[in-house]
Amino acid sequence: MGFSSNRTGGHMARSMMLQELTELCRSMPETAVPSDYQRAIEQENLLGKPTFSSRQKTYRHLVELYGLNPELPLFRVLRRLAGEDPASIPLMGMVCAFCRDPQLRHSFTLIHSLKPGEAMPRVRMESHLEDGFPGVFSEAMKKSLAQNVNTTWTVSGHLHGRSTKHRDVPMARPCATAYAMFAGWLSGLRGQILLHSVFGHLVALAPDQVVSHLADASAHGWLRLRNAGGITEIDFSSLLTQQEQDLLHVAH
Repeated sequence: MGFSSNRTGGHMARSMMLQELTELCRSMPETAVPSDYQRAIEQENLLGKPTFSSRQKTYRHLVELYGLNPELPLFRVLRRLAGEDPASIPLMGMVCAFCRDPQLRHSFTLIHSLKPGEAMPRVRMESHLEDGFPGVFSEAMKKSLAQNVNTTWTVSGHLHGRSTKHRDVPMARPCATAYAMFAGWLSGLRGQILLHSVFGHLVALAPDQVVSHLADASAHGWLRLRNAGGITEIDFSSLLTQQEQDLLHVAH
C-alpha cells in the first residue's frame, strides 16, 4: 500500500524535500510511473540539481520518502489530492513521509508532547532519537537527523522559528485531513479509533473537526462518510482498485 518497514528512512539524508515534491506534483502527470520520475529528475533535470550525482541522490531520497509509484495507494492518492489542493501538499507530504520513515514517526511522539509555544531545541530532539534508537547513530548523524526532522516539522507547520524552534499548530485543510485519515484507514484503523488516532493528531484536529473536514471531502467524492447515532463510518474504497481492496480485506 506504500508503507515502509525499513529501519531507516529518507530523513537520514534530507528533510521532507517539500520544494521538490511540489514541483513533481505540478509538472508530472498523475499517470507517471517510476521510470518517468527517474528520467525527469536524472536526465531532464526537472528539479534543477547541479550535478548528475545530486540528481541521482535526489531521486533516491524522494523514493525513500514518497515511493513515487502510482501502484502504491499511499503515493497515488497523495498525487491525486495534490492536484486538487496544492496548498495541502506540506501536510500531505509529511503524512506520507511519516508512514515511510521510522525516525520521523518516532520524532512525532516528542513533537506531540509539546505545548504550543514551547521551545524545542535540537539537542532535545537528538536525545529523543537516541532514546528511540539507542546506539544506532553517531553524534554527527544524530545532529543531522534532528535537524532534518525538525525542518520537516517546521515545513508542515508543527514548529516555527530558525535557530530555536517552538511548537506551533498546523492549519489543516479538508484535503490534508482526508489524506491523513486515508493513511490511517489503509493501516487498518476504523471509526472512532481512526478519528482519535495519531493520524488525527498529525493534522492537529479534534475528532469533531476531523468529521467536519471529512464531510467536505466527501462532497468531492474522495470518501464515503456516515456519521449518525454515535457511529462513524469512513470508507475510502473508491480510491482503491479492486485488487487493492481485496488485499486490504485479507490483511485486516
